[in-house]
Amino acid sequence: MNGRDKNVLALYLDITTNNSLKVRELNKKIIHLLKASTVVLGWSLTPVVGDYLIDQKAQLSPYQLAFFRYFIAAIALFVILQFQKDFENKQLITSLKNKWKAYILVSITAAGMPVLLFVAVKNPATDGSSASFLLNANIILIPIVAFFILREKIRKSYAIALSISLVGLFLVIFDESLFDIGNFSLGSISGNLLAFGSGFCWALYTVLLKKYFSEDNPLLVTFLSLLMGSFYLVFFAFLIPPIGMSLDFLGIFLVIVIAVLSTSLAYSFWLDILGYLSTTQTGMIQAMVPLLSVVWSVSFLGDSVTYIFGIGAVLIITSMIIVETRKKEQPEIEN
Repeated sequence: MNGRDKNVLALYLDITTNNSLKVRELNKKIIHLLKASTVVLGWSLTPVVGDYLIDQKAQLSPYQLAFFRYFIAAIALFVILQFQKDFENKQLITSLKNKWKAYILVSITAAGMPVLLFVAVKNPATDGSSASFLLNANIILIPIVAFFILREKIRKSYAIALSISLVGLFLVIFDESLFDIGNFSLGSISGNLLAFGSGFCWALYTVLLKKYFSEDNPLLVTFLSLLMGSFYLVFFAFLIPPIGMSLDFLGIFLVIVIAVLSTSLAYSFWLDILGYLSTTQTGMIQAMVPLLSVVWSVSFLGDSVTYIFGIGAVLIITSMIIVETRKKEQPEIEN
């Protein structure tokens, strides 16, 4: 082979290698996009499915749906763990034995989140759209909870985000009641307050995980938390009236969807793609969740959106994006 042939061969190999790397990078981006889409789809469906099964069709009680969601999700996570590298089942016993007190605490917090959310949507005044926005406001609450529990410093941009979110939360919680003071009652906003409480449970759960399990396998910790949470919920699900169930085929399918897609797969995919996302992308993905909930709620449940809710929703999303995109950019306020 002469020098010219060698140069042509080297050029061909170089082009082939570059094309192969580009294809692999493209495939990786497509996979990450699909996983991110699964997260948004799954998380957006939870409050809407809860509204449908509990309020509109009365097929399950809030406690029953919370129990089935966590129990089925725990089973699915256990299966996922079996395919995880370096995982052994004995790690479950070891982790539970070493940190059983912390597991009790986080599992109670985890169990409170779906209960409050599903009790909220049982209230006719609270639809899936409102519940989703109030639930996902946990992004704003996490820095506050972390400040008190972890003694973490608060970034300056957070004060702006908090001010914006407070106005947005006020508008979403009160909505039409804001200009109907004559007919105002606590019952008209109690569902929205419970949905906000669900967001607080999520924020508290997130901070407690960081405090006690920052060095542990997150899927393992989530599996044990959901499994223990389902043990607590089973008593409420079948002892607190109404205990009857009237699930049809669609109802069974939707329960499986929010257990497997919205919980097991969404959480495992979220953990997998977090390392590849910028803070801006993280904020945008989380902001998409309540927006898509509105689409499902309006399209399939016939819910309506008021201009008051719309303004509040925009303010909440704005504050969410500010918190997420400024995490690594702003100086911190000393405690």
